[in-house]
Amino acid sequence: MINFKKKLSLLFFLFLLVNSFFLPVSSELNNKILVKVGSEIITSLDLQNEIITNLVINKQEINQENINQIKDYSIKNLINKKIKQIEIEKYEVKDYNKKDLNDYLLNIASSRFETNILGLKDIFKKNDISFDSFSKNFETELLWNTLIFSMYKNQTNINLVEVDNELNKYKDNKTIEELAEIKKKILDQKKQEKLNLFSRSHFSNLENSIQINFL
Repeated sequence: MINFKKKLSLLFFLFLLVNSFFLPVSSELNNKILVKVGSEIITSLDLQNEIITNLVINKQEINQENINQIKDYSIKNLINKKIKQIEIEKYEVKDYNKKDLNDYLLNIASSRFETNILGLKDIFKKNDISFDSFSKNFETELLWNTLIFSMYKNQTNINLVEVDNELNKYKDNKTIEELAEIKKKILDQKKQEKLNLFSRSHFSNLENSIQINFL
């Protein structure tokens, strides 16, 4: 990870030089390995797809200035996904809430483009980017959440006195049923906050232990 930005800038310059601003070229040139994350690889096609996907999803123009602004974020995001995938495969995690994935895709489709999932797929196709990769990226996040929950669920005990103190703020003009619902939301939020802390800590340990090589 030494000189991360310097190496990243060099590999991205070469990537753009070879690909001539993402114009179609031979498959040999378009499939260069850029980074090795443990036993996983990130190719120039992966990076190209990640960059264009981010621009399209955020409704930004595909130009050199915008590409330069998100190139560091895009490669870092790809590395993070590979790290998580390695850990997910290590523990053979396969379960996640399919509805959460569908809701996420539908939200992107409706809130960003005022369409449905089929319409979103069509937008990806028109921009020559992979909808499957986009969907799989969020699937990885859901699988990661499953892993973190399974590993740390017994360490999410909540201080009920703190919960009751927060609940006291809402007691005026609330029914017993409404207070019970508010208390559940407070508990769920505090448990999620703890899981988020465990997630960041677990990922940080992996990031420091998995070898990352820029080629």
